[in-house]
Parts: sequence; C-alpha cells; structure tokens
Amino acid sequence: MARERYLVHQGEETIHSEKLEHTPQTPKEKRQNFWYYHKWHILIGVVAAILLGFIIYDFASKVEPDYQIGLITEYDVPENVVQDMENKLQLGAKDRNGDGKVVVQISNYALGGENSNAQITAASVTRLMGDFTTYSDMMFICDSKGYDYIQQQEGWDSSNVKMPMPSVMKYDGYSFTVNMRVLDKESDKKYTEHKKYWDASKEIYENAMSAKTASKAS
Repeated sequence: MARERYLVHQGEETIHSEKLEHTPQTPKEKRQNFWYYHKWHILIGVVAAILLGFIIYDFASKVEPDYQIGLITEYDVPENVVQDMENKLQLGAKDRNGDGKVVVQISNYALGGENSNAQITAASVTRLMGDFTTYSDMMFICDSKGYDYIQQQEGWDSSNVKMPMPSVMKYDGYSFTVNMRVLDKESDKKYTEHKKYWDASKEIYENAMSAKTASKAS
C-alpha cells in the first residue's frame, strides 16, 4: 500500500509539474497560444466567409433577362454582333419581370463543324436542348445549320419560320433567319404562360422590323 501511495503521488506531481505545464501569463503569450492552437480554424473561417460573400453578391447582383433569344449557328458569333442584336431588340422590348430594367439576352449555341472540339459542341447542344425543354427561348436567330437542326427535331412553328432579319440587324458575312419555336397546347401544362412569352418575343421582332436605324456592327 505504501508503494501504491507513493506511485499515485508521483503521478500527480508529474502531471502538475511546472516544468511540463506552462500557463501563459502575459496578454501577448495568451494571444500567441490562442493563435498556435486555432489559426487553421480561423483561416478556414475567413476563407469560407469570403466565398459566401462572393456567392451572395453574385446572386444579389444577377440580372434576370426579360427575354432570352436563341442564336443557333455553326460557329460562335463574335461578341460585338451578339451585343448589337441585344441592343436592337431591346429597343422594342418591355420590362416583363418588373425589376425596372429591360434586358434582352442572346444565347449563342454553336453546333460546330468538322474540325470543332467535340466536347465543346456537345456542351453547347446540351445547353440548347435544356433551354428548349424549359421554354427559356421562344425566338431563335439561325443560320442554315441552326435552322436544319431544330427542323429535324420538329421544333419549329411552321407558320413562323425563315422570317427575314430586321434591316437594323444586317451583318456582313452572315445570313440569318428568325424562327419561332412550336408550342403544343395539348401536352404543355403551362401553355398559357408560355404563349404569353411567345407572343412577347414575337412582338420585339416585329418592333425591330419597323425600326429604320441601320446596324453599324460588322
């Protein structure tokens, strides 16, 4: 028993030995000790807060377009041409979502040619089919390949296809037509909502057709 008491007491003395345990006394030592044990938690928290801030800012500053117009072509169309299309169509558009801004967004879907990157082409086609399925686009500006692609899917409204481009939207080196997608009243559960969007999209085309200012994009 004497030996056990001796060992127990020795353990307590070892555990509480001042040589093995040092409690920071000054504020500086306390800060250094805290940083030593918690610096990674703090850094991870700061990075997470920054990322969350970017996500919130991106969500808050994102502008939802009033209209999305599809541009289906063999190859990507230059950005200055796309922007000119948006600006010209925007002149005859309305604020459909009530956010105080009128925004027309052109989405270019490049189908690619023989030498195009297969993965990029596949991604573009997937995006096109996704937007077509969700009725994001009602009106499409197409070159011959773009028109034929949707025609093979039987996706056009046959009475509103191959309409001429407005005179304010003529671009050197490009031959485009304007086409409206088909709506199926029988199978579309949101037909009334989609028809309003369809009519609004057709209206901005008609407004652009009546405009007389010549396009300066090339």
